[in-house]
Amino acid sequence: MGDMGSSIAKHLIESNFTVLTNLDNRSDKSKSNAKKSKSQIVSLENLILNSHFIISIIPPSEAQQTAKNVSFYSKKLSKPVIYIDANAISPQTTLAIEKHFYKNAEQSSIYIDGSIIGGPPNDNYKPNLYLSGKNLKKIEKIKSNAFNIINLGEDTKLASSLKMCYASWTKGSSALIISMLLLAEKSNVLFQLLDELKYSQKELITKITKSFPSISEKSYRWIGEMEEIASTYYENELNPGALDNAGSIYKLISGNKNKLAKFLNQIN
Repeated sequence: MGDMGSSIAKHLIESNFTVLTNLDNRSDKSKSNAKKSKSQIVSLENLILNSHFIISIIPPSEAQQTAKNVSFYSKKLSKPVIYIDANAISPQTTLAIEKHFYKNAEQSSIYIDGSIIGGPPNDNYKPNLYLSGKNLKKIEKIKSNAFNIINLGEDTKLASSLKMCYASWTKGSSALIISMLLLAEKSNVLFQLLDELKYSQKELITKITKSFPSISEKSYRWIGEMEEIASTYYENELNPGALDNAGSIYKLISGNKNKLAKFLNQIN
């Protein structure tokens, strides 16, 4: 479980839901997060047999295989599932997953496209969970402290489309800022650039100091997301511009706390 998944699990549990999670092949940190949230770690078969609905919140690169695993065991166990794919994937990826899901899952299973916009929930805030697709009535009325549910309609790909548009700005702009700083460092004008930003772009400096400390830990999840965003632009006959390179920027700084810390230290 990542920060988003564990925070959502914690607040669902506080809202009197039971949360099961399968963490096969996941990191020790994911397992630690799950335990802190008080989620029950179970096998995928157990999860499918004992869940009213399943929310997938994982890195985009794992979305298709996870949905395939769920549909396979749904059929094997003769257990229909309601599957909400809340991953940061393109509309075309969503449609491909939906097609495979309905072909292979137990009859009466339901696939729902979802997207979470905003940060992890806390005691004073909860993000929006956008849903699209048919058969949303069982889900859209769920009340919890974990998220606000917003129904976008029956067109399956709308939730993913919205996520791709929104993240184009939030994660795309962060990648562009990192690119700018890397270029300034290579060009030996980093200090001068930061001085100018402090003078003329105070809001940008605030964004850097607020968001950069956690980016290196999360950026591995954003590599695939930026690739999904770029492909969404191409699918709609638009040039993604700098977004096409954003995945490589996040790959460059993934896990590299020292690089971003260096920039932060020079700002402060």
